[in-house]
Amino acid sequence: VEKPGDVEKPADTAPIPAPIEQPKAPTAPNGTTAVNTEELKCVRRISVVADALFDFDKFALRPDAEETLQAAGPQIAAAGTGPVVVNGYTDAIGTDAYNDKLSEARARAVRDWLVDHAFIPLDSEIKGFGKRNPVAPNTLADGKDNPEGRQKNRRVEIEVNTCG
Repeated sequence: VEKPGDVEKPADTAPIPAPIEQPKAPTAPNGTTAVNTEELKCVRRISVVADALFDFDKFALRPDAEETLQAAGPQIAAAGTGPVVVNGYTDAIGTDAYNDKLSEARARAVRDWLVDHAFIPLDSEIKGFGKRNPVAPNTLADGKDNPEGRQKNRRVEIEVNTCG
């Protein structure tokens, strides 16, 4: 500013803001590390971490999902030929209605792949549970986000009736 009433001109370049550091998301397992099998009365439950199959907020199988689904195949086959239900689950982000649809679409995608690869019968049922029935807390005790817990809740479970 030279004299009263003059307007100061802005600098030619604006300062560059520092990059915002994103919280590190947990690494998604794949292959056999993404598959967990549990034996219950008359049911073998094969649980697959959804992050190994789908991108966040998507229901189309990722190209690398085949490795994980192939790893689940022997666990399904070992359960026998009883009726199969494929259940989808999400984390707590989003509305109930949206998560119900997303979880059902994910269950359908897994069911279709397993049918196409002859691991389960064509008449296998699908169910979407959305954010209901979490297996881990979505938030920490202090109310902060729990990325590891949310990752565990994003899953697809293949349940094979072992009692016929």
